[in-house]
Amino acid sequence: AFSRFFFLSNDELLQILSQTKNPLAVQPHLRKCFEAINTLTFEGDLKITAMNSVENERVPFSEHMYPEGNVENWLGEVERIMKDS
Repeated sequence: AFSRFFFLSNDELLQILSQTKNPLAVQPHLRKCFEAINTLTFEGDLKITAMNSVENERVPFSEHMYPEGNVENWLGEVERIMKDS
C-alpha cells in the first residue's frame, strides 16, 4: 500500500485508481502526496526524469523510471528515487 494516499479524498483516490493506464492522471494530485512537489517530468515515452516544485525548481532524478504496474507501486518507486536524488 502507498501510505501517502491517505492525504487524498475518496474522490481523488478513485480518480487516480480508475485511470491506471494513464500515469499523467496522477499529476494534479502530487502536491497532496508529496510536500513541495508540483509535477513530475514525463518524457514522450512516459519515462519519469525529474520532479518540479511550484516555484519551477527542477530536480533531475538520480535514475529514470517508467510508471509500470499498479500506480501505488510506481509511486513508491518515485518516492524512493526522490530520496536518492
